[in-house]
Amino acid sequence: MAAASGASVQAQGTERRFEIPSQPLAQALSEFAGQTGLQMLYDAPLAAGRQSAPVSGTMSPRSGLALMLQGTGLSARFTSAGAVVIYASTTSTVTLNPLTAVAAPMVGRSQTDPVFIAYADTVRRTVSEAVRADDALTDAGYRLSIRLWVAANGAPDRAEILGGSGDASRDARFVERTRATMLPPPPEQLPQPMRIEFSVRARN
Repeated sequence: MAAASGASVQAQGTERRFEIPSQPLAQALSEFAGQTGLQMLYDAPLAAGRQSAPVSGTMSPRSGLALMLQGTGLSARFTSAGAVVIYASTTSTVTLNPLTAVAAPMVGRSQTDPVFIAYADTVRRTVSEAVRADDALTDAGYRLSIRLWVAANGAPDRAEILGGSGDASRDARFVERTRATMLPPPPEQLPQPMRIEFSVRARN
């Protein structure tokens, strides 16, 4: 795990001026850590062969890092300890045979902040894994969408069916499974609820 030294969690929300050109990603992350005091945690192979996007202007570290990671296939998760975890992400459909989470999640009030979108993708993948492990939820093909609220510690606070599968008992089980799935702590000011659609194929 590669890391660049960091300081406090307060650095996450303070706007500052960035002028970081496009360069090898590991170098860009190191420069970003030096400017913000945030600890960057990632497996070194993730950065290998990747080029950062340029970051120029006055913005928060969250927005700056999201901009830097555009086009790399990676996302960032800020922790309460003043660190940032860099991880591989997806930008569209997430496939977990036999479950596929489809369509970009619509987050709250039509916010398009890349940090919020990256977090919603993480939630979608985590819930997909949980559902995939439940044979009773993969015994038939169906579509279903949920509305989800997440507490500050990452615990699902509330989950509702937005568009049902046509089977009330299955829908209830899907909600129960979602609410039992611990998620990463959400970014500050995440507009909620998140709305996520799932398409499930019957297990062969």
